[in-house]
Amino acid sequence: MNKRKKILWLASWYPSKLYPYNGDFIQRHAEAVSLYHDIHIIHVVKDEEGRVTKNVLKEEKTREGFTETLIYYHIPLKIPVVKKWLSSSRYGQLYAEAIETYTRLNGCPDLVHVHTGMKAGIAAYRFAASKNIPYVVTEHWTGFLDEAGQRFGQLSVFTRRAWKKIAAQANSISFVSQHLLNAFTKKIPCRHSIVIPNVVNRNIFYPGSDLQFLPPRFIHISGLDERKQPALMLEAFSMVKEKYPKAQLDIFGSTNPVIAALVRELKLEEHITLNDEVPQTLLAGQLRQSLALVLYSKCETFGCVIIEANACGIPVIVSDIPVFHETVREGINGYFAVPDLAPALARRMEDMIANPHSFDSNAIVNMTLERYSYEVVGQQFSDWYEEVLKNA
Repeated sequence: MNKRKKILWLASWYPSKLYPYNGDFIQRHAEAVSLYHDIHIIHVVKDEEGRVTKNVLKEEKTREGFTETLIYYHIPLKIPVVKKWLSSSRYGQLYAEAIETYTRLNGCPDLVHVHTGMKAGIAAYRFAASKNIPYVVTEHWTGFLDEAGQRFGQLSVFTRRAWKKIAAQANSISFVSQHLLNAFTKKIPCRHSIVIPNVVNRNIFYPGSDLQFLPPRFIHISGLDERKQPALMLEAFSMVKEKYPKAQLDIFGSTNPVIAALVRELKLEEHITLNDEVPQTLLAGQLRQSLALVLYSKCETFGCVIIEANACGIPVIVSDIPVFHETVREGINGYFAVPDLAPALARRMEDMIANPHSFDSNAIVNMTLERYSYEVVGQQFSDWYEEVLKNA
């Protein structure tokens, strides 16, 4: 077994008091890697409205074998240009100070690991260069996909140059899917790349003792932004409801008045429940009561809710786009629906209602844990670290 290393994580996204679900998949990666190495995470987050602090607030806690340092800062100025410049300066300063504190107390880390290149990657680049230690990046951002709404090419020249510099100097970059790797390397060259997927927590997402199929209940979990195509999903479900009047759809995501208005317009109030974002423990309970998860995205870098549903033994219905073919096998753990076509999605939902026993729940669970458990993915990160350190 490899000796535990000290790995310093700099996370551009991470759950905080301000954004409790932002980058929660990065936190789960940390939980997985902490099985094999000592992880210390630093995340600096701007408190735009001064909800947590009117100046700077540092919070630190150790949980489940790793330490999290979260630093909140507020810029009270109202002049946009000056505020933006001061914010960027303060962000870099706070990262530098936090890294210096870490090294003073723990010594120099064996490796620095950045999650999402901008903006935390700038701090990693400077620190790694000053100490002559390697750093790696895990990229998650959808904006590298050509089909995304907000794309890399739309960023400022400065931001694109900085991101390219971070990637060029990184010893290696991991991606949560092959689809994201392919899209990224078309825009930014990198020395070495690897695919390491997202993880699922088996202690939260596990099968129920009794699968219930009546009434037929579907579930959708997302931020309900445009790339999730919620309007098409609602249109499809309205068709399903005409054939199966008892069908239900539970939606969990950010509060969205546009979606609520569409539910009323389609007269689906008695068939659809709209819920805010909730902790994973509550989501898992809802998944275990569902016939299938529906995720009809236009584009994704992975789709964590797919493996969470599958870990509960629940099949999925997803849009037939390349990235989902990395996690879903037709008729084994889910169905594919022709993209951008509500009747096609409706037919797949109807297929699921008509054949509720066609999926082997135990097989779905086993297949999921063999690929996405903390132990498996944590070991992949550990092996990657060892390779990078050997070659560095």
